[in-house]
Amino acid sequence: MRFGYFDDERREYVITTPETPYPWINYLGTEDFFSLISHRAGGYCFYRDARLRRLLRYRYNNVPTDVGGRYFYINDGGDVWSPSHAPVGAALDCYECRHGLGYTRISGERRGIRAELLFLVPPGHTAEIHQLKLRNTDSWPRTIKLFSFVEWCLWNAHDDMTNYQRNFSTGEVEIQRDDAGGCTLYHTT
Repeated sequence: MRFGYFDDERREYVITTPETPYPWINYLGTEDFFSLISHRAGGYCFYRDARLRRLLRYRYNNVPTDVGGRYFYINDGGDVWSPSHAPVGAALDCYECRHGLGYTRISGERRGIRAELLFLVPPGHTAEIHQLKLRNTDSWPRTIKLFSFVEWCLWNAHDDMTNYQRNFSTGEVEIQRDDAGGCTLYHTT
């Protein structure tokens, strides 16, 4: 196989390049909450029903393929890239995706900055967790700006594809900030 291999010891499929012919998907989920995530962080998640309770937008037959998902942009002094390769497409010095049972880990490195992403749906929870770790592997200090991005579907996937403007008007987002400078987004309808 030229795109990856099975790691039997860790029970993972390892994808060694972001440039596969089609998205390679992992399924994450619990009793009520499910996510589909590709090796380039594309895909969507939903609560109980993939058509009527979709949270993230994903266009199946889009050109280019695998557009829409959960992305992180790293701005390293004007050099903007994504550890998942998508959506920026900047060349990476190192890339790896590990699809495991209930999680996906994607790591990318560029110009001395290593990024490790973890995506999972914890058992018993109705949430998708994203964890990003950055590490400077060079000997000089860096100034990094980090941005995240998701594209909301706002529940009804069919209406979202056929009547986006109406769907866009029915959702509400609440932002709760914490003392550490982070925030949590809540989508309500």
